[in-house]
Amino acid sequence: MQRFLIVLLAMLWTHDSIQSQSVIINEMSQGSDGGKEWVELLIVDEGVDLRGWELGDFDDGIWHSIAEFTTNSELSTIASGTVIVIYNSGDVDGTIIAAGGEDTTFSDKSVLLGVNNSSFLTDTGPWGGTAGAFANSDGDDTPAIRNASDQIIHDMAVTHPTATISSPGSAKVKYYTSNTVGGVVDDLNWTVASSSSGTPGEANGGDNSNWVDQSLPVELSQWLASSTHGEVRLNWTTDSEIENQGFIIERALRQAQGSNSEPVGEWSEIASFTTNPDLLGQGSTSTQHDYSYIDIRVEVGETYSYRLSDVDYRGNVTWHAEIQVTVKDAGSDLKPSYVRLHKAFPNPFNPDTNLSFTLVNAVEELSLGIYDIQGALIQTLSSGHHEKGTHGFMWNGHDSRATVVSSGVYLVRLSTGSNQQIQRVTLIR
Repeated sequence: MQRFLIVLLAMLWTHDSIQSQSVIINEMSQGSDGGKEWVELLIVDEGVDLRGWELGDFDDGIWHSIAEFTTNSELSTIASGTVIVIYNSGDVDGTIIAAGGEDTTFSDKSVLLGVNNSSFLTDTGPWGGTAGAFANSDGDDTPAIRNASDQIIHDMAVTHPTATISSPGSAKVKYYTSNTVGGVVDDLNWTVASSSSGTPGEANGGDNSNWVDQSLPVELSQWLASSTHGEVRLNWTTDSEIENQGFIIERALRQAQGSNSEPVGEWSEIASFTTNPDLLGQGSTSTQHDYSYIDIRVEVGETYSYRLSDVDYRGNVTWHAEIQVTVKDAGSDLKPSYVRLHKAFPNPFNPDTNLSFTLVNAVEELSLGIYDIQGALIQTLSSGHHEKGTHGFMWNGHDSRATVVSSGVYLVRLSTGSNQQIQRVTLIR
């Protein structure tokens, strides 16, 4: 009974101290092996000074240091809503690479730091090679953050060794889904998934995203329209995106009287991120991204206006400049057999994912199949003749014998003659 009261009092004290904390552990990954580890911090209060703070593990009441923040001036006043990822630079997880790798730009409130980045960190622990910091031997091997006075601000496991928040485990990621400081002690507010599903440098979706700053818009550096072969190609480039769900494209027919002519018809939506995975945004990123869309439902000789909008996580719509183009034709005998495999959506997925592709012209031989990571055919979704236009299919995680396949990475392969396009999808059960 006495031991129970001690543990209970410790947990209550920890819960009360958490209420005032200025930084929390927001996500951690143990990667695909012992060394591919990373930890994401979320800055809760405005103007936090991280100089001299440490990331470590407070396992069994003993502090094990991993990295210490330097005296770099950029660490002196960090804005609330900033997420900072510290990762093992000696054995980098593929999720970190996919997120763009090291990013030291604090202004966009998304920072990724290798533990060997001496400008911002001093490597004080086992990282820097294939060794891991979180062995997960007793389930409570989780990260903690302490300030320059060596006061623990947030220990993900809450109390050691009686942990209310357990570690994700090997090849897993664990992330916080709520937006209150007090909620970090409730394991129901944490989600465990495959390590490939981690979102380093980004909010974790839902309520958690409310903590991430929304002040920076989607910034376009390019928004162009061109026409050949009786179609219109739209291209745009973003220099940065904040909480961007995706894009919507609208079109209106114009009289061919120059840029000052009025539209003949009403604006109509021709494509949206809700149905076209290629138009999904990147969430929050400071990395440049290119997008494109081909409009084949146009008439040669006609002039069209196009306008682009982006939609943030709260549903706010921002319109960008209107552009105009006249449809040109280079002759039907010169039309290319263009095919575009769109991004699978959702990905990772459970229980099914949507796959689609667009053809400019009809093709006689086309094959869309699912393969395992060794290249063995799992299921053929479509084959043979296909008309021009967009074709959509769904894969429900079964093979050609209607048998459920296991969790893992699979390859979507689209083949049209010598043209072959491949993308990876991840099934999580």
